[in-house]
Amino acid sequence: MARIFTVLSALILAASGLAFDAGRVASAAWNEADAELPAGAFGVQAAFAQRPSEGITHTDPAADEKDYERLRNLALSGDYVGAQRGLMQLLAHDDLPVVLRMRVYVTTISIATIFEDWPQAFSLLNEAMPYLPAAPEEAARMLGAAAQLYATVGETGRALDLGVRAVRAAEASTDPLPLCHAMTALAIAYESDEIFGIAQQWRERQVEACTRAGDALFAANGKYGLGMALAMQGLNRQALEWGETSLVDYEAHAYDAGASDARLLIARSLVALGEEPRRADALLSDLAARYRDHHPAALSLAEVEKLRSALAESRGDTQASLAHLKEAMKHSQEAERRARARRLAYLQIEFDTQLKEQKISLLEAEKALAEANATSAHRRQLLLATGLVGLVASFVLLLLLLRRTLRDRKRYRWGAEHDGLTRLINHQHLRKVGEAAFARAGQAGVPFTAIAVDIDLFKQINDTHGHAAGDEALCAMGTWIRDVVGDRGIAARRGGDEFMILIEGDVAQAKALLQRLRERIVPVVVHDRPMAFTISAGICQTDARTDSFEQLLHRADKALYQAKRQGRDRLACWNEEVPDSTLEASTGSLVVVGCGIQFGRHVSERALSEIQQAQVVFCLADPFALAMITRLRPDAVNLGLHYAPGRDRRETYRDIDAAIMREVRAGKAVCAVFYGHPGVFADVPHRVIRKARAEGLVARMEPGISAEACLYADLGIDPGQRGVQSLEATHFLCYDRLIDPQGPVLLWQVALAGDWSCTRLEADPDGLRALVKKLARWYPTEHEVILYEAAQLPIDVFRAERLRLCDLPEASYKEYTTLVIPPLATELRRDPAFAAMPD
Repeated sequence: MARIFTVLSALILAASGLAFDAGRVASAAWNEADAELPAGAFGVQAAFAQRPSEGITHTDPAADEKDYERLRNLALSGDYVGAQRGLMQLLAHDDLPVVLRMRVYVTTISIATIFEDWPQAFSLLNEAMPYLPAAPEEAARMLGAAAQLYATVGETGRALDLGVRAVRAAEASTDPLPLCHAMTALAIAYESDEIFGIAQQWRERQVEACTRAGDALFAANGKYGLGMALAMQGLNRQALEWGETSLVDYEAHAYDAGASDARLLIARSLVALGEEPRRADALLSDLAARYRDHHPAALSLAEVEKLRSALAESRGDTQASLAHLKEAMKHSQEAERRARARRLAYLQIEFDTQLKEQKISLLEAEKALAEANATSAHRRQLLLATGLVGLVASFVLLLLLLRRTLRDRKRYRWGAEHDGLTRLINHQHLRKVGEAAFARAGQAGVPFTAIAVDIDLFKQINDTHGHAAGDEALCAMGTWIRDVVGDRGIAARRGGDEFMILIEGDVAQAKALLQRLRERIVPVVVHDRPMAFTISAGICQTDARTDSFEQLLHRADKALYQAKRQGRDRLACWNEEVPDSTLEASTGSLVVVGCGIQFGRHVSERALSEIQQAQVVFCLADPFALAMITRLRPDAVNLGLHYAPGRDRRETYRDIDAAIMREVRAGKAVCAVFYGHPGVFADVPHRVIRKARAEGLVARMEPGISAEACLYADLGIDPGQRGVQSLEATHFLCYDRLIDPQGPVLLWQVALAGDWSCTRLEADPDGLRALVKKLARWYPTEHEVILYEAAQLPIDVFRAERLRLCDLPEASYKEYTTLVIPPLATELRRDPAFAAMPD
């Protein structure tokens, strides 16, 4: 609270359009008002008798608007007393337009705040608040002024509530300026409540909003407030930078009051940082002189003297430090006195308001009681007639409600049993009616056949032509099936692009029905473009082996899958072509693809196609790539769940290996997606491909963009110039490998160097020191190396931190950080056997 009061009155004036029209006008008006205050005067009321004001014409709204502009300019010139007198005369007219009245209220509250006439300020605020619903365009200004006014008296809860309301009202406006001012008010409320972290966020938003609105001074105030919020959180270096920025902006607009506050922030930051004591002392001395000549300044003077005391103490001048501390205590007492006066004025107004409200409530209660007594007799006379009419109306209403309920129940039941897109019955209702039809056919001894129908490559229809085209295809398919089946069977949509038809008949009848359905299928026109598609079907007729309706559907599904495996656009019959042993002996396959480092930029069309077409998809990638893959394949299995803190990674690799091979051996078409290039620094992809091939299964790998490829591009390394050695860091430590210092060397996963247990995920200084010791055989410890991390998103920037080799143990690492060792600055020596070759 003490840190924002010096700018609070000016900010309230700005909310009414006064203080920040121009910085020079604001500063001049403030200084002139101080110079003209009557001796001993504390409020506007005490000065009214000393200032005449021109008459208010009040002939029409246009004249009222002109009077307001004249009085506003009078206030800008520094004659607050004369302006306040005229504005109060304007408010006395009951027919004043509501929007103009709200503007007048905000201005009068601002002037009362400048003069610290708190009773008048809160009285005017209480009068103005009921007009808010009638003037929403002025709501942001009024709520902002109210929020700042409540902040001055310590009512931070109400100030925050009003500040939030002000921001919401401003966001509903097309004018960007109210949002700038409302964010200022809300930031001040948070600062009053000493919630400086959130205040910092709102100050940042204030700077953006005020910059967009073109209000340079409010943008400067936001930068100052941002610096204060950072200073209160102990971030004095950043606070100093924002203080310097706001000072430049304030001085550019000749706003002395704001410039003084910015200088105080700079001095405070310098003292806290222990830097530039002479500059800090000069700033504080100048500020002390300035604040003694302006009103009010007790809080600012107290802070100035405290800082001067701290400076004197740092110089060892205890006598001067004590003198400044006494001055600070004196000004703090004055500030506390004024704060108590504000608080007392607020509480008095609150008390008076509550007392008036109680009296009004009592009078209203007495009036209501009198009216109740007057109407009770009339009500008794109407009671019998009303009761009779009510009974008749209730009876009619019940009949209408019953009719509507029956109609709604019928509609809801239909909706629960049918698919809204194709208007066929849904899978749940199919099970119910299908069980009954299956039982009737069994009792009658007639054949019963299930036909599973599926649109071929429906996902490609959605991806190529859009979901609207897919919906159009489903609607058309539902219509054709209804026309073909009619009342001779049961047709249902089971979900997605799958349909099921049940008929009392044999396989021949089912084939004839499917032939009629195929004849009806024509290209669907979507956005004036024809879209053709085909269907596959599976047929199963009941026989002696059919034990249940579920088994019948299951066999029809298997026949459908067989038709798809045979090439789609065909039918397969369980009873004739698809025995159990044939369907269950399907051969699995495996394809391993890489998603690159940045999935959206690096993944290939071939990899996307493999992901979309596979029956089972496994994924081991970063969270961004995983999120995009699960949008393509919501059923994708996240292999990252196998990792756990402290678990041996070799066990994790075995679990991942087993999970992939389990699905491949089950006859599924499996696609495994790995981060970067699936064959670079990846044991599992190579291992599962070897296992699948050893078992006679089809297995292959599609390449991807690796981190090493990104490294060459980001760091500008050409492997063709001197060659590149690329090793895993722990492998390099374990084995006796020779380094060629005349070419670049890459050590991968340097954070895990020396992790013999394969359980660590963080860097270990001991392991890094061992790595440095071994590298010192070839390189001086002062040799410059690079810690590299590829960017995972297009908006990110790759990391390329340069440091000395000996500083590696103290650096920061991620699990995938790569150590790049540039070659020593030596020229390549020519092999004597090829000395005759030209350069």
